[in-house]
Amino acid sequence: MSGPLSHLVVVEMATAIQGPAAALFLRDMGAEVIKIEPPMGEVNRYHRGVNNTLPPEAPGSQFISMNRGKKSVCLDIHTELGLKSVQRLIAGADVFLSNFREEALQRMGVGYEAVRALNESIIYALANGYGAAGPDAAKSMLDGTAIARGGLASVTGSLEAGPMAPGATIADTTGAMQFALAIVTALLARARDGKGQKVQTSALGAQLWLQMWELTHVWMTGSLLKRSGAHHGNIHAPYGIYATADGGHFLFAVAATNEAWDEFWAFAGDAAAAADPKWDTPGKRIGSMASEEDAHEVQDKMRAAFKTRTTAEWHDFLRGQPDIVFEKVQNYNEVRTDPQVTANRYVEQVQIEHIGETTMVGNLVAFSETPAVAGGAPPGLGQHTESVLQELGFSAEEIGSVIQHATGEREALMAEYFTPADDQAER
Repeated sequence: MSGPLSHLVVVEMATAIQGPAAALFLRDMGAEVIKIEPPMGEVNRYHRGVNNTLPPEAPGSQFISMNRGKKSVCLDIHTELGLKSVQRLIAGADVFLSNFREEALQRMGVGYEAVRALNESIIYALANGYGAAGPDAAKSMLDGTAIARGGLASVTGSLEAGPMAPGATIADTTGAMQFALAIVTALLARARDGKGQKVQTSALGAQLWLQMWELTHVWMTGSLLKRSGAHHGNIHAPYGIYATADGGHFLFAVAATNEAWDEFWAFAGDAAAAADPKWDTPGKRIGSMASEEDAHEVQDKMRAAFKTRTTAEWHDFLRGQPDIVFEKVQNYNEVRTDPQVTANRYVEQVQIEHIGETTMVGNLVAFSETPAVAGGAPPGLGQHTESVLQELGFSAEEIGSVIQHATGEREALMAEYFTPADDQAER
């Protein structure tokens, strides 16, 4: 058996997260993803993150996580032979995927019209920051800027602390999910009518999709949501995060029955609180019928209640209450060993050059007849240049020229970008 997209060839010319992560999803579904890298390599090969004591030659975690199982072809598209190589790849591909600016792609000779002339049936897929139209269509974007512009930062954090950025790259990753979905949809349309097409998505658009409920509520009512810290700004209910006596935290969502609500307060040592008429029905407790004032009151009482017991005590109690929806707040190391994560094989062990065995997020979709393909390690820079160009019919001399040029350019760029300023001054 093979993956559901094992018949597809994807040419990726992308960087950071939104483009590479979308291509990664296609790779996990079985597609052959050929990543075109410039002589320096994709810049995120060098993004080391924080507290990274691994050897300097080891690729960064962002590159590793977004590029496992792909093929890397390293060349200079600005040369005649480099462009010719990319054109041959595109001519035989099903998808061309990029998050570069459209104007830059046109200058490189791989704009939509040029690519369509090579391959009429190709899905030409572009993702950017703010959408294909409008005054900021070509504006640079990083994850945080899309989060700020899309409104998510405005409802994240407390009223006192002000807007905050979430702890993960939400705009880029949700953008990647929408990008991959759009590509698969275009492939389905092609299977129906035989036509290729241009597909465009954006991180900003994905932010609107992510917040469609909250945005619709504000636009419908005319009332802006307030930042509420550990609580959701559009839910007037106990729903939120609470600290325990020993510093753990739980997300308490709802007690779906009065019996469960009674049990909760009895365990917290305040049985009388369960009978308060302001939250004595499930409807009131999920926020459908509660006022903001009442919500703040019950949240205050809930904070005091959770402080009466340790994390372990609360976990043991809540596990025995099927009508209470909750979860312990886990750190990333706890997520790694979570029995649900391991049982569903959401993570995999991969050998990475210069690093050794490491745990990575793996395929997250289960198919009964066409299972996804294990991703494996990310490619070394230019690891597949020779084999891919051979398959495209280039001579040994031409391949050698491509590799030699890319190597020379890379060495010069590495010296420029990574040589300390005092050493440069001496030179």
